[in-house]
Amino acid sequence: METKIAPNTYGNLTVLRHSGLLGLKAGPTIIALVLILFMIVLIAQQKLLAAGLLFLIGGSVAAVGLIPGRQGRNLYGRLQLRLGQFMKEKKKQHLYIAGPTGAGTPDGAFRLPGLMARSELTEQQDSYGRPFGLIRVSGRGVHHYSVVIESHPDGESLVDHDEVENRVAKWAAWLSECSMDDSIRGASVTIESAPDSGLRLERLLDSHGRDDAPAFSKEVVNEIRDNYRTGAPELTGRITITFDGRRLDGKAGDRGTVEMAEEIGNKLPGILAGLGGTGAGGVMLCTAQQITDSTRVAYDPTTAATVEELQESGGTGLVWEEAGPSFSVDEFDLYRHDRAVSRSWTMYEGPRGMFTSNCLRRLMEPSTEALRKRVTLLYRPIPVDRATAVVDREQRDSTFAGSQTRVSQRAQIRRAAAQKSAQEEALGAGLTRFGLIVTITVRNQDELARWDKTIPSLVSGARLRMRPALGNQAVTFQAGLPLGVVLPDHMVVRTGLQGFF
Repeated sequence: METKIAPNTYGNLTVLRHSGLLGLKAGPTIIALVLILFMIVLIAQQKLLAAGLLFLIGGSVAAVGLIPGRQGRNLYGRLQLRLGQFMKEKKKQHLYIAGPTGAGTPDGAFRLPGLMARSELTEQQDSYGRPFGLIRVSGRGVHHYSVVIESHPDGESLVDHDEVENRVAKWAAWLSECSMDDSIRGASVTIESAPDSGLRLERLLDSHGRDDAPAFSKEVVNEIRDNYRTGAPELTGRITITFDGRRLDGKAGDRGTVEMAEEIGNKLPGILAGLGGTGAGGVMLCTAQQITDSTRVAYDPTTAATVEELQESGGTGLVWEEAGPSFSVDEFDLYRHDRAVSRSWTMYEGPRGMFTSNCLRRLMEPSTEALRKRVTLLYRPIPVDRATAVVDREQRDSTFAGSQTRVSQRAQIRRAAAQKSAQEEALGAGLTRFGLIVTITVRNQDELARWDKTIPSLVSGARLRMRPALGNQAVTFQAGLPLGVVLPDHMVVRTGLQGFF
């Protein structure tokens, strides 16, 4: 008799926000109240015409803003993106030309563009003497230090149901431990797939061949080398952890590479041990050379085979200042870099309702139809000392929002989720913000058309909503790389203020 096992479901996700009156957010509510007070003053002064004009203009602006637009953006949001792209192109900030003839790098190097332009990469050792690359991004109030861990996920094939659920629980525990460490600003998991060059298979067959092998065996091996050398996908997993390097005495400034390297090196053995049993498989710290090579390939995927050959014959010899593109163009809906074109999508609405442990399986599956397909899950643990305040505020806000609208199932679910989060946080659970970036890299722009329909369908099982990162393709491409870019810390408008609008 066949026994079907129903997978466990997960949920209780919520979006932190500041609710206002009549279903509006707090920001528009405050603006509306100010306008109403101003109208009352005008009416009291017998300036009825001015009050009427103010009412018409304010009402029209508010009505346009309330009209839902495509992919979660209203008219103002789309105009803002267009205006930002126009200003960027007018100032030539969308162009990046590096090297001896470029203006972006005075020293003639091929540095990474954008937020990573001022980054530094050094080689350090953890407390066990194992080397690891440490990426430092310091300046403008942000002092981040990131390490990259290469993983080899086991997958769920031939793994029973209980083991899968056990891995999910251990991964949740690992994320919860990250929130216990105040110095961790963010973490990410990047699953990258690309067509295999076949070099590894060829080396494997050559290294294990024997001259006295039977003729039939040699014939089979030769057939495998000829027919299966290319076409198979290559799958790589990387986990990135970003630490905060601000001074501990509360003053502005960076603690410096030496102090941070010692502190991070002491923590890494525990962090790697915590990944055991999560399904990450074998994990190892990436060296500075490995980070440099993988970054260079990301900006120019056509060099992947050459880089792999050089790695097997003594190393590429590339340095961090040579890992960036020679040129790039940040267009409105795509990103051109060296001999490739990329488009990135971001999650703008999380899973609705419940989801299962394998809901992202279709999205994570390798693809040979693109030069690079990169799926990055971004995590920002909320420190323990702030978690209680966050869940309490969400409880108050959900109750207030429910009292401002008609009784609806969605409002009831939000209140129930807020109460559930408060209960679990009181029992010791951690809170984590998360996001998702998908980047497709192809040889020419025409190949991107099919992915515009494919990407949303790949996340339909998880009930996610994805949209192209319009006007922000270059920075989203970089945030999807396993380099530890924590975008909210670099934004002019902080996340807390964004929740008002």
